[in-house]
Amino acid sequence: MTITWTNGYQTEVNYTYGYYRDLSPNYQRFCLLLNGVDCPSSSETHQHCELGFGQGVSINIHAASNEGTFWGTDFNPAHAAHANQVAEHSQTEHYFYDDSFEELLNKPDLPMFDSISLHGIWSWISYENQLIILKFIRKYLKPSGIVYISYNCVTGWAANMPIRELFHSHFKFNSKSTNPIQKVKDALDFSESLLAQNPLFVKRHPHALSKVGELKNQNPNYLIHEYLNQDWQCFSFQQVVRLLEEIKLTYAGSSDLNTHLDNINFSQEHQDFLNAIEHPIFKEQCRDYFASTQFRRDLFIRGKNSLTALQTQERLRNTAFILLSSPEFLPHDITGYLGTFNLIEEIYHPIGQHFLKHEYQPQTIRELELALPQLNYAQILNALVILSHLGFAQPCQSITPSEKVTVQCQQLNHYLIQQANFHQNYQALISPLTGIGIPTEHFHQLFYRAHFIDGLTTAHEFAQYVQQVLNQLNWYVLDADKNTISDQAQSLAIIEKKAAEFLAADKLTIARQLRLFA
Repeated sequence: MTITWTNGYQTEVNYTYGYYRDLSPNYQRFCLLLNGVDCPSSSETHQHCELGFGQGVSINIHAASNEGTFWGTDFNPAHAAHANQVAEHSQTEHYFYDDSFEELLNKPDLPMFDSISLHGIWSWISYENQLIILKFIRKYLKPSGIVYISYNCVTGWAANMPIRELFHSHFKFNSKSTNPIQKVKDALDFSESLLAQNPLFVKRHPHALSKVGELKNQNPNYLIHEYLNQDWQCFSFQQVVRLLEEIKLTYAGSSDLNTHLDNINFSQEHQDFLNAIEHPIFKEQCRDYFASTQFRRDLFIRGKNSLTALQTQERLRNTAFILLSSPEFLPHDITGYLGTFNLIEEIYHPIGQHFLKHEYQPQTIRELELALPQLNYAQILNALVILSHLGFAQPCQSITPSEKVTVQCQQLNHYLIQQANFHQNYQALISPLTGIGIPTEHFHQLFYRAHFIDGLTTAHEFAQYVQQVLNQLNWYVLDADKNTISDQAQSLAIIEKKAAEFLAADKLTIARQLRLFA
């Protein structure tokens, strides 16, 4: 029996308000399709579950924008309360609890789930809770059901695990403050000062000091939940595979689209070496050594049925994508493990122009092939995968979403942009077309509010509106050198430039195609 309900998990401060697309059922299905794995299409009868949903931002976005019903738990009651409060604004059917995993396992009348997702928590919970989660999945996951699980990976963490131990030990035993945020600062300062003495550990691990520097730039709330729990573990890929195979799950691929971009990540020699490995699990394990993988995002399925290459192509050809920015603002290069590579203009320019010509309406790969005969299927697919990986495109779940889903999304979007007048916690909006959160920075949320709620249209009007919000919050803009700007005229000029870029990127036209607002 545990001593307290926290069970060693940090609850002194609340978790951050991050959004994670990997938890989206539509995004998961797309990633499985890229790996040639069959899974059911979305349905209003589907049931989805998220274990450890934090502040509930992701589960609310997905509950509003995907067919089906969403269930979940986070045993921190403040997190569960926030998740339920947000859900009231979309008016989705939802079941968000503050149960422990054991309480959820034993809850009567739970449905069988089409997907069960857990982001990161596998590395932060006790062995006993891991066993409970395995029992939960075995009991409640349907045949053909999907499991998304992410975790710290030992290949990328091996050298830095002692840094975490030093950081955690000072936080737990040596800090004189009772304020958890100050305790984080003290622990990092001590760790930095110890390593600055150049002990033998640093001589053998020269990157240790820079790792502490990276941690000092992180949100302290994030660090408390990510690094300072009583339980903190790293796993190899094959360890997780072995555990999940025991409950009838088969590895089906990664939700990290970077895993499809070997040409920018591995030399030809490395690719040849990996491709010579016959066993797929061992090959994937070896891949982590070449990539020094620090965090894995894996998809498993209960009953893996593979598609043929032609079946996979046919389904991908019929998958629609939507562009999230005007062609002018699309990236010109991409960075992989091997360095930075130019994106081929002869491929990306015509694709971008085709979306522009059709006012950013969703386009299938088949439609792009017909409209752009100079490009073949493989080139178009690769370009769209890269744009999706970089956050400039998304696969659609439907180009004709139901009225119910559309209304849910728009109601929640209105709430989110209203909240932008008070804080910048939320960094995404919701599209019923994609079922995936649309990354949206704070200023852009205020621009949307200025236009779609207050009817403003020009960059100058947008700037004046945002400046009023900043004045009320007593916030200041930063210039290009990250200096705080207190002069109102200079501040307005900076904001107006941002607003002009926002309009030039066709964000309002794209928002209408995404059906973000009524």
